[in-house]
Amino acid sequence: MIVKKSLPLVLAVIFLMTGCLNRSDNSAKEINMPGENIWKVIGPGGGGGVLKPTVSPFDDNIVMTHCDMTAAYLSLDGGENWKMNNLWTVPEDFEFDPVDQHIVYAATRGYRHSEDRGSGLSLLYRSKNQGESWRIIYPDIDKGKEIDRLQNTDYLPSEIIDGALDGTIDKVAVDPADNQRIYLGLAPLRFYIGANDQNDDGSAMLVLSTNDGKDWNLIARLPGKSVKAIFPCSVYSRPGEVIVFTENACVSVNEATGEVTSLPLPVESIIAAEGGHDQEGDLFYIQSRFEGGNGKVTGGMYVSRDLGVSWAQSNSGLFTDVPDNMAPSFRRGLAVCETKPDVAYISTINPVKNSEGNIEMNYCVFRTDNGGEQWNPVLLSSTPGGYITKNFEGSWMEESFDPGWGGSPIDLGVAPGNPDVCFAGDNGRGYKTTNGGKTWKQVYSHNMPDGSYASGGLDVTTCYGVHFNPFNKEHFFICYTDMGLFHTFNGGESWFHSLAGIPRPWQNTCYDLTFDPEVKGRVWSVWANAHDLPRTKMFGDRGFEHYQGGVALSENDGLNWQKSNKGLPENSVCTNILLDASTPIHSRTLYVSVFDKGIYKSVDGGNSWNESNSGLGDNLFAWQVQQNSNGRLFLLCARGKRKEEAVDGVIYYSDNQAELWQQLELPEGVNGPHDLQIDPENSEIMYVSCWPRKDEGRDLFGGVIKTEDGGMSWRQVFDERVRVNSAGIDKQRPETIFINTFQNAAYRSDDSGNSWNRLEGYRFKWGQKAIPDVNHPGMLFLTTYGGSVYYGPAEGVSGLFEGIENMPEGWW
Repeated sequence: MIVKKSLPLVLAVIFLMTGCLNRSDNSAKEINMPGENIWKVIGPGGGGGVLKPTVSPFDDNIVMTHCDMTAAYLSLDGGENWKMNNLWTVPEDFEFDPVDQHIVYAATRGYRHSEDRGSGLSLLYRSKNQGESWRIIYPDIDKGKEIDRLQNTDYLPSEIIDGALDGTIDKVAVDPADNQRIYLGLAPLRFYIGANDQNDDGSAMLVLSTNDGKDWNLIARLPGKSVKAIFPCSVYSRPGEVIVFTENACVSVNEATGEVTSLPLPVESIIAAEGGHDQEGDLFYIQSRFEGGNGKVTGGMYVSRDLGVSWAQSNSGLFTDVPDNMAPSFRRGLAVCETKPDVAYISTINPVKNSEGNIEMNYCVFRTDNGGEQWNPVLLSSTPGGYITKNFEGSWMEESFDPGWGGSPIDLGVAPGNPDVCFAGDNGRGYKTTNGGKTWKQVYSHNMPDGSYASGGLDVTTCYGVHFNPFNKEHFFICYTDMGLFHTFNGGESWFHSLAGIPRPWQNTCYDLTFDPEVKGRVWSVWANAHDLPRTKMFGDRGFEHYQGGVALSENDGLNWQKSNKGLPENSVCTNILLDASTPIHSRTLYVSVFDKGIYKSVDGGNSWNESNSGLGDNLFAWQVQQNSNGRLFLLCARGKRKEEAVDGVIYYSDNQAELWQQLELPEGVNGPHDLQIDPENSEIMYVSCWPRKDEGRDLFGGVIKTEDGGMSWRQVFDERVRVNSAGIDKQRPETIFINTFQNAAYRSDDSGNSWNRLEGYRFKWGQKAIPDVNHPGMLFLTTYGGSVYYGPAEGVSGLFEGIENMPEGWW
């Protein structure tokens, strides 16, 4: 993330990349200087979901948002630059204190334990210095038990902290009349990713602290299971009362007695609720699903000017150009100016007929200036039509993809004191208007003079590998999910999209690439439009047959690509590629892993491919292919699901160039191999990073296992409870090994795995790979599932403050 130069450096302070290819050598190499004692995040910015933009009531330039993959982001300059905050688990809501301009609250999500993600405890953090540091104020962690590796056990909050409620925070509100009064809306705990055994027991809860978060009390249990909005009524001259919206109710709660009084809703369920108050009175808005067609519509937008006693439908203007018997749809974007509530913004997806009479979707932002009496479009776009209103200033995403890639905003956030300032977040971007919607500008990247891009700090997507050009130390690639492939020619200072020639259906994810070490400019890459593998969420009932992907070849360092796919099925989800560098330059042998199809081999440099699955079992979730110094091949097939039945992960080996595969025996209980690394000097030594399995409510059989005899025997060398995504070996010192985990930490061993030290200063929750910088010894890349690539000293940053003042150490 990028921060103002006046801010001190904390965890995830991100280097402000303002350079371009034309900079001097020293400037261009600034990001790659060895020995620099800081972690930075590199990449082009953007690329993932941007949620809950929330603007300070004191300064329109101060805004918080979060991504859908664990990080929170703070900007002090209107979104030009952002600082990342890692708050242990996934953010859910933000609230700026209405009285003290320095205070901001962040609530994080709690969730039940699953093998894929572990468990999460919902927390409320408070910062008294505009996000420089955070302190947990709910629940009362002083009453917590000493628990090691909290994420790896299926505990309820009440089993961790005496008196804690078994729920997760949906909403935070602070009473404008008395900021000692803090309200929390809690929902029942669920699993992080939908599952068939979701527990829907319990109801939403309203919790209140009247003494600045020192003590908390359950005020009432509410109808419904999610809290959409909380409105303390002191601002409405009704102290001691609070109005709460859930997904199917509007209620007034007496804070003294806990009595809940239902107020009428005009619809059975709502998507979002917001409101405000000014000298003209009070105004609530609710958003609900449209039912019926044009002319016979129920649902949509409703407004109330009497604190929810009565409601009026408010859809005028939303149906412009929508065909009869069709209706818009909402994502949930709704933002109301708190001090001027007649002004509000909403986002919709509107079906319209094109010139040929076919239906296409317009992605819309509407604004009202009269309390919903009329909605007027302030931003319109579509896949075929681009930016219809011609008022959007974009960056690499707008250059490479059509507006349908980001879609309509998921969330909107308007400045409480300025109705003309509104931030938006969609599937891949943040953007804003400062003039009431007349124009909009992206806030995720900086456009450089040479046509490259540098992150503004809003790095919100997953990446896999970092790949170095053997002929040019300043040139390397990052493989991304959802946004394909980027490369830098100035050591990471700025980035170009590398998509030219890649078929459009493939462009979602580049999983891997490999350079030819003897032919300058030659590089192969593997692609698919199935992202985020091998996470459990990707294993649906439809399998992987409906996806597309393949292999591409470039002869000019990735400036242009061409398909190299003959013999591969068009629905190949290609995840890894291996070049056998001992084969002739003009007829290279390559191997590619194809998810749910096994292994394919080419003996002509990728011009043609043949299946090489002889000896493989039922698990064909081919994830990684490796080769040791003796030529032995290894194929790692990931753990997964088939029709809701668990499929154990497995590793195979071949001593005859993939003509026949044999299974490599793993220790009993280990069924989640995730990454295989081989010692470059001793092929008998291998490390397997593992995902644990759930056993009687706790995680076991994960961590890292090691063999020193080629797989004949194994021993555990890193905590079996931990989700270790992958390892990286320092090829100059093979006894030095790095691992990156899905649990807020990366580690280093300098004695071949016998002991480990955490890399201080790095706390991104969901880590991917650990990759030593081959061009700058002593420096390390850490790729992440949601925060681009961290770059910093391979020994970590000793003593660096990591953002949270009072997190119990064992909970990590």
